[in-house]
Amino acid sequence: MGARRVMYWRQPANRRTMQNYLELARAVSSRLNVLDARETRWSAEVTLRRRANEPDAPGMFVSLTARDVAEEVFHVTLDASGGAGSGFVARETGDGVATAPSSSALVADRSVLVLRAERRCVEDPIEVKEYAHRCATHRLTHRAKIEGTQFWSGDFAVRVGKVENMQGTYAGAVLEFEYGPVSVPEAAEPALREFTHFATEALRDVVSGDVHSRDVPDEKGTRNTSSDDGQSQRKENKENASEYENALVAVPDSTLAAFGLNARPFGDAAAATLYVACVMSMQS
Repeated sequence: MGARRVMYWRQPANRRTMQNYLELARAVSSRLNVLDARETRWSAEVTLRRRANEPDAPGMFVSLTARDVAEEVFHVTLDASGGAGSGFVARETGDGVATAPSSSALVADRSVLVLRAERRCVEDPIEVKEYAHRCATHRLTHRAKIEGTQFWSGDFAVRVGKVENMQGTYAGAVLEFEYGPVSVPEAAEPALREFTHFATEALRDVVSGDVHSRDVPDEKGTRNTSSDDGQSQRKENKENASEYENALVAVPDSTLAAFGLNARPFGDAAAATLYVACVMSMQS
């Protein structure tokens, strides 16, 4: 499994539409899949459970086994069947050339618990089950389902996916880049930074489309509506363009460092940590 960088498309809530995501997905496929590699599906799910409060008698119904459980518990499910976190190495192209997937791609979905307050992850299957069993007083407060497509572009895996909330409503888009040859995030950072820059430049017109496709005044400040507000509209467009200048936002490298995962080979815990940070940043 190579080191990864996860990004999200920063948009105001009222401009997040499936149409925008479909345009982004098409652009990713046409501009970054330069080898015409076979595209496959991938997915991940992030759920958040918070400890329920009993205002009449706080703590009365908390069992002894639950007292050391974190207030917030993120449960991340990674799709191993050719999806996020699978570590697959198959790179089929239009010529039909492909290598076999890694053994980790043949296992079932994996689960990781991310405890942000404690800066640690629980990924052993037995420990995950035991810890989840102790969360009897926790209630589900948030769910984000990530689904999309993935392909290999040389040494880099590219993934683009839509995010849906608990109500099944579209909530945004996610991009992920994986550098196959290097698994340690610190060592892979230069290559990931360079590829990220290339990708964001290639997609700039798409992610900033909301700004440039709007009714922009001409040089004389005239529009289809009154010309009196031409100057104010130009000012608004300039501010919006600045806002969308960095519309694709990467999860900071410090996220993995906070969990002590930046100098270790990239694994399920690192992937889960990045997904949690990405999803929560999208909600803020």
